[in-house]
Amino acid sequence: MAEVIPKKQHTIEYIGISVLVLVALVVGISRFKKGDKDDEVFSRKEFNKKWEEVEILEVKIPELEKAIEFLIEDDKAPFKSPFDSTETQEVASEEIVLPAMKFQGMIWKSFRPQAIINNKVYDVNDVVDIDTGEGGGEVKVIGIKEDVIHLKYKGKEFIARPK
Repeated sequence: MAEVIPKKQHTIEYIGISVLVLVALVVGISRFKKGDKDDEVFSRKEFNKKWEEVEILEVKIPELEKAIEFLIEDDKAPFKSPFDSTETQEVASEEIVLPAMKFQGMIWKSFRPQAIINNKVYDVNDVVDIDTGEGGGEVKVIGIKEDVIHLKYKGKEFIARPK
């Protein structure tokens, strides 16, 4: 008979828990049922009334706004990039031609792009010393992209395409 009491007790506990779960479900469902549109926390009528007030106020806004004009007294714009130069560079009367160089290859898809010029490896911002007939010339490597090398020689920029 010792075994019969715990079974009855467990059965009673399960029935009690089931009843509590059913009551919780009924209460939850009844709370979330919408009986009327105005049963919400903010009624639809109140919302529509407030929205009409907002629309009335929005209609008046364009009339109240004034045209904004930005006048710059100087030639310097306040948000201009420092890389944009306003100075005009004088073009020399002589034609600047890139000295003869041998472009043998490049590594561009890396955190440190490099170019092979005249059997030497150069990084971006390195200077290539070229021996021209009139003394030495310096060619700066500005950038290395997928299929081009950007160079600067005597203030003029050049694009070289290795073959």
